[in-house]
Amino acid sequence: MLKIKLNQELFNKHVEEIDKSIRKSIYSKLKIKLTDNEKECLEYIQKNLIDILKADSKKMQDYISYFKKNHPDVIGKQNTKEENWKRIYKIVRKDIFEREYTNWSDRTKYGAYIFVKTLDLKTCPYCNRNYTFAVDKKSGKLRPEIDHFYPKSIYPFLAMSFYNLIPSCSICNHTKKDKVKLGLLNPYELKKNDFKFTYIPEDISFFNVENEKYNFDSFEIGIYGNKANLEVFKLEELYKQHKDVVLELLIKKAYYPKSYIDELKSFGFSEDEVYRYLVCNYKNDDDLHKRPLSKLIKDISEELNLI
Repeated sequence: MLKIKLNQELFNKHVEEIDKSIRKSIYSKLKIKLTDNEKECLEYIQKNLIDILKADSKKMQDYISYFKKNHPDVIGKQNTKEENWKRIYKIVRKDIFEREYTNWSDRTKYGAYIFVKTLDLKTCPYCNRNYTFAVDKKSGKLRPEIDHFYPKSIYPFLAMSFYNLIPSCSICNHTKKDKVKLGLLNPYELKKNDFKFTYIPEDISFFNVENEKYNFDSFEIGIYGNKANLEVFKLEELYKQHKDVVLELLIKKAYYPKSYIDELKSFGFSEDEVYRYLVCNYKNDDDLHKRPLSKLIKDISEELNLI
């Protein structure tokens, strides 16, 4: 996983625009005949709407706890048919927040396309395996999918919360679906080296092997980090498919001695430029999103002392 860096200007724009739009929907629903509990629920959302839109992962959990305790009917259940929805759930989900999300997805002034284009994440923050470009062509706009970290079908009141909207690849979005797993880390929460890759030799002979004898059977890829994320996104299983990348790094380590790297530096190349030349990767953590598998390559390169 990769950390998403907050874009404060986009954050402010999102809260301002979405607040205006949702507030109109809530106002119209408060005019219909409601039970006291339904009215209380909508008035609470109306009163706290800006804070809900601004809520980080911890604050979103607080709102989930509040609604579970005070308005449990607004919490969705997996695989429940629409005809069995509670009325307040239908109002909050379908008539207010899902309606807003659908409209936002198609808006040109400020919508989902501008959101992902401005965030400018080049790869999926959940897996760092697939590109997530946003493309604007005359023939149409293309953008990555947007995952709701807390599923909008279960927690509809969080459907438009800024930190709940995570641009992602289709594989991660569909793998996660509506899963709610305790301890799952939001990409905005990540700290340096919360996730770390390593290579694991199969036996002691690995360290004595001749340069040209490295092979796929001589090592495994290890990944350490939050267990919930590893399980939900199946990262351990997926990264086993990328042993060829690690194998190339092992071979480069064998064929590019420190003297060769020092020679490149003597020509005036910076350490970052040498790194880019050797492993075709970014070294700065803020740039890791620009290329698939960059976190894997960076961690293994550092472990191998490539530069």
